[in-house]
Amino acid sequence: MKRASILFACLLSAVLAVPAQAHGLGHGGGVRGGHHGGHGYRGDWGRNWVAPVLGAAIVGSVIYAASTPSYAAPQQVVVQQQYMPPTRVAYFCPTSQQYYPNVSTCYVPWQPVTY
Repeated sequence: MKRASILFACLLSAVLAVPAQAHGLGHGGGVRGGHHGGHGYRGDWGRNWVAPVLGAAIVGSVIYAASTPSYAAPQQVVVQQQYMPPTRVAYFCPTSQQYYPNVSTCYVPWQPVTY
């Protein structure tokens, strides 16, 4: 509703500015035909419609840009993992009571031992 009332106010101001521009040449107003200074005279409108339309477009776009909501980007939360050193594994042979590579073969399965 607020945006519609702002748009209506902009359009109303543009409509009211057009007649003020139409009679601003100082020729007494009204639409007259005939020649004026050797050139065809088209009346008081001429090219005076550009300023109100351009002004309404600029004012309308500024009001529209100011009324649109802007959202802040959510902050990214970075959770750092605690550094865990890699686990080291040695292989133990229970029959010889020694570790690999001191013993190259074992007749029972190797037992992994972390250290």
